[in-house]
Amino acid sequence: MAYWLTIELEQGTIAPLPRTMDAQEEGLVYGTTVPQLLRQLDRITQNLGVEGINNFIHKDTRGYSMLLQEAEAEGNAVLASAMRAEIATIAEQPRWHEPTAARQTIHSLKEFLATNPHILPGQDPQATAKWTLWDLEAYDRILTDLEDQGAKFAFVERN
Repeated sequence: MAYWLTIELEQGTIAPLPRTMDAQEEGLVYGTTVPQLLRQLDRITQNLGVEGINNFIHKDTRGYSMLLQEAEAEGNAVLASAMRAEIATIAEQPRWHEPTAARQTIHSLKEFLATNPHILPGQDPQATAKWTLWDLEAYDRILTDLEDQGAKFAFVERN
């Protein structure tokens, strides 16, 4: 499971947290809560009729390639076949995305979670909602800037 879900820009850099969200320069970060809830958030987006965040994540084939090599070395044809299929599926997906559709997803999630924070897991759903909304707000501001610049992006999972 990823620890961060950051926004990578086309030129290969990671979008920083907007300065307005860390005005005191405390070293705040974004993208630490959403990856922990990604499956649940994508189920919510499905119910809301918008694309899931997962659709905008660039999946790196390196891990699958390593599993493929291990499966081939062990003679595990079933796993090797599954890894080849996953690598082929990933290769067909676009690397970069327009921010408009992702912003629609983020806006829909923000609106829903603001009125339904109790739906999130944990001992304190209100706190979980607060930090999820923090991540979503950072994504929204970054994607808005990218949209204004006409730039593309990809969400990237990081450990």
